[in-house]
Amino acid sequence: MLIQKNILYFDMMNLKLQKRHFLFGVLLSLTILFYLWSKLFYLFLFLIIVIDSFTTNLSVKFIKKRLSIKVFNIIKYSYLIIVSIFMAIFIRTFLFDIYFVPSSSMEKTLSPNDYVLINKISYGVKVPKRIQEVPVIGNFFRRNGRLNEYDLFMPLGPFKDYKREDIVVFKSIEDNNEFLVKRIIGLPNDILTIKDSKVFINGEYLKEKDDYSYDYVNFSKENNIKEVKTYSNEEYLKLGNEIKNSLKRNIKSEGNREVLIFPTYISQKKQWSRDNYGKIIVPKKGMKIKLNRYNFELYKEIIYRHEKEIISISEDKTYTFKNDYFFVMGDNRHNSWDSRNFGFIPENYIMGKCFVFF
Repeated sequence: MLIQKNILYFDMMNLKLQKRHFLFGVLLSLTILFYLWSKLFYLFLFLIIVIDSFTTNLSVKFIKKRLSIKVFNIIKYSYLIIVSIFMAIFIRTFLFDIYFVPSSSMEKTLSPNDYVLINKISYGVKVPKRIQEVPVIGNFFRRNGRLNEYDLFMPLGPFKDYKREDIVVFKSIEDNNEFLVKRIIGLPNDILTIKDSKVFINGEYLKEKDDYSYDYVNFSKENNIKEVKTYSNEEYLKLGNEIKNSLKRNIKSEGNREVLIFPTYISQKKQWSRDNYGKIIVPKKGMKIKLNRYNFELYKEIIYRHEKEIISISEDKTYTFKNDYFFVMGDNRHNSWDSRNFGFIPENYIMGKCFVFF
């Protein structure tokens, strides 16, 4: 009877060991695929150690034999803390992350103080190049004020293409300590124009979503007071005809020098505004342009900051872009600080696509 129990016990132990080895093999295969995708060798080695410590325990057994119990326990609990932090960083860097909506620029789709969960895999993970950008621990190393650093992330290969009107989170190109939430409107190589608040892409009108909102002016007949209200397209359609007839979309036909419109030189000369803008071509990787006074003002910032090239208008040359860029806008079209104000967003600044809002 005792022998049978011992045999049963050893059989169960062998089965558990086989399951652990099988799990190790599966996770190791996934880790190898991750390395082939990311080319991050030291991260690959650390992942193998973590996988082993929770499956076969070969590394744990090897260390335990060579250390005293006291030293081993110190290392063990320190390791558990490090692994917990590491897994939080890994998940928020390579899989999913949560971001805060900082402004009203996406109303009526998103409200200030909302949170969004983003998918970091589909558009390609953006691996931080400096510790300040690492999730979980980055804030401990961040300083106040804007830093004149722009090469912040190393993009990994995407699994799907960017789509127009996707809502994305991206690193602000004006403040390295900020993340913004906007909607992609212009894709690389698009020709974008805004006429009387209507967006045209490559000459075709971009149909608006119900949640896009605008300011409307209502002049009161009683006391001649101008009242401005914001309605989404859906809300506006539900208004009665009498109210609709009293409202007029608050379109700015000419630029206001108190409001910065990108690029400053062209916008002031051509009187661009938030509602009448462009036309502009969104840069695409491999796209060639002949530099002139007009497009030099449009592209000089991204060429210097994100392409790391120093050029001047005096140079008679054709420039080839090294990266893809995007034009983003907020859904609250008359109350959004977006690409109409700060310009193009480089691809490696886009953290991911929003897919859960709460």
